[in-house]
Amino acid sequence: MFRIFLIAFIFLFSTVSAQNAQSARLVQAQNLASQGKNKEALDEYRAILAQDKNNAEAYIGAGQVRLKLKEYKLAIDNFQLAQKNNPKLTKAVEGEAEAQEGLGQKDKAVAAWRKLSEIGNKEQKDKAQDRIGVLLGTTKAPAPATTPAPAPVPSVQKGKFSYDSPEFKAGLAATEQKKWNDALKNWREVLKKEPGNPGAFYYAGVARYSLNDPENAIINFNKSFDYPEKGFNANYYLGRIYEQKGDKQKAISYYKKYLELTQSPSGKQEVKDRIARLGGAGTEVASGKSSSSTSGKSSESAAVNKSSNSYECNSLESCQKAEEKKKQDSIAAYLESLKNKPLTVGPEKIVATEYGQNFAFASTTEAGSADLQKSLNLIQKKSFQSAIDALQETRQKFPSTPNAMAAAYNLLSLYQYLELHDKVIALASSVLQEPIAEPYKSAIAYILATSQVKKTEFGEAYGTLDSVKTDGKLGPSDAQKKSLAAEIATQYKPDSGSPDILKKAIDAEPDKVKKNELRLKLAKLYLKLQDSPNAIQTYKDIVEDCPQNTNDPCRKAIYELGDLSFLSQNWAMALEYYNKAMEQQKDTVLVPWALFQIGNVFRKQGNYAESVRSYDKLIKNYSGNYWADQAKLYKDDAIWQESNQGVLKK
Repeated sequence: MFRIFLIAFIFLFSTVSAQNAQSARLVQAQNLASQGKNKEALDEYRAILAQDKNNAEAYIGAGQVRLKLKEYKLAIDNFQLAQKNNPKLTKAVEGEAEAQEGLGQKDKAVAAWRKLSEIGNKEQKDKAQDRIGVLLGTTKAPAPATTPAPAPVPSVQKGKFSYDSPEFKAGLAATEQKKWNDALKNWREVLKKEPGNPGAFYYAGVARYSLNDPENAIINFNKSFDYPEKGFNANYYLGRIYEQKGDKQKAISYYKKYLELTQSPSGKQEVKDRIARLGGAGTEVASGKSSSSTSGKSSESAAVNKSSNSYECNSLESCQKAEEKKKQDSIAAYLESLKNKPLTVGPEKIVATEYGQNFAFASTTEAGSADLQKSLNLIQKKSFQSAIDALQETRQKFPSTPNAMAAAYNLLSLYQYLELHDKVIALASSVLQEPIAEPYKSAIAYILATSQVKKTEFGEAYGTLDSVKTDGKLGPSDAQKKSLAAEIATQYKPDSGSPDILKKAIDAEPDKVKKNELRLKLAKLYLKLQDSPNAIQTYKDIVEDCPQNTNDPCRKAIYELGDLSFLSQNWAMALEYYNKAMEQQKDTVLVPWALFQIGNVFRKQGNYAESVRSYDKLIKNYSGNYWADQAKLYKDDAIWQESNQGVLKK
């Protein structure tokens, strides 16, 4: 009988060990793939599948590597095998759609994208619908930028930023494959580790430009000029964006900056042609040549214009200084306009609109009030696009005035109502860079955080929400802030984050049941981070905060405490929590497990008589249960051990 037990134990141990080894190999393969070591990653995936031919995650990983290598047929095979083994893995469906598209199989690609649009998450559904539209010709694909001759891929660390980290390389790989959404995720990871990395901002700008998201692209490019390898190319993209927006003056200004810095002959020629089409002059000057056809009068006029424009510039450094001066002057003018008004006073008038958002007038008598009233009337008529145009015009006509700030708030509220979350994020991020009076600051930050949640940018939303003050004239209420914090904590994927978000949400959550659900998630995160002491303490917090006979998460917490204590060989604590579990949680599924484990604890301690009593109780009360059957084997072993202790000692 002991031999049977030994064989069963060895089989169980070997099975667990094999599973752990497979998990470790899977992580190793994923790390190799993220570092661009594609051959080594494929070898790891093959090794996993040799042992477990049904491992769907390994098939997905292999498919993603083959997708990078443009081995589309093999990638399709991998993704289809992954779906066969686990039909719910939407990553496999997405991978197959991309591979079919790469292979030129339009009909099959559309079919795969349609499947993803039915079963994927929101981001996947949006992506699928975009790709279907492009493949069927119902929507226009983002026009690829005519990029100047590429500079060498950065491979060394320059200055205080690194351009050869695994995250940066992963971003480059996604960018080269034009997987713009994947690339943006990579660049966010880079910026989490290295805030301000201009290379990450540059490539994020390229991705957003390619995704037809010009407002966010502008923000990214304006932070990328210091990127040593390609930062100057940001001027080219900014020129293209402002050309598309119809702002000829700004487009020409950026094109000229690009001409001064590029060494690409084709890039120079293209930009000169663009300037000419826009009706701009001075391409000869920008390229270092003088124009004999320019009259003295024209030169004199240019000199006058230059001297009258304090923001004129003729080099990258001078243009950056001019932009900074312009921003500081704008801030100074705005603060001057508020000099005689307490900065903590809210808007003079707030109107509740039919579309569910507040509409603010900073002043009903100062500049811009009539324009705000016009946009409010358009909103009440549900002429939303006209209202957006009117609010944008108010901001342009009356910059640095209180009503311009009110217009920004109203515009953000309208964008959010229309679910234009990309526009909310772009405008709010820009506005919040300036010193803003309350209650506008907190109201706008709350709007921004809400849109970041909608775009699944939970880490960014957490940071934004942290600074929000509640119960001001424009909101949010304290309850709204806590609700959003709880939503962030519930949806936030903690694998790449820290427990801080969950801890803050736990402190803010008034409902005891929801608080314990968040604690359960925090404890699991601690276990993933291999922080057993904090995991145990969090489970204890749940148990101490639960009334008797309460179901999940209290039931899970008390059994987890028993299991963690058993694994750490803290036999006294294991007995305490397994007994407490049986007393408080009358669970017909888990009580047999607790009895079985109590017997195991006593057996581990050499107290064979008590272990047999626990096994007997399990066998008697739960006959036919799996753990009762196991207890019979362990009981026989305990009896044998008890009978032969003296023999074993000899």
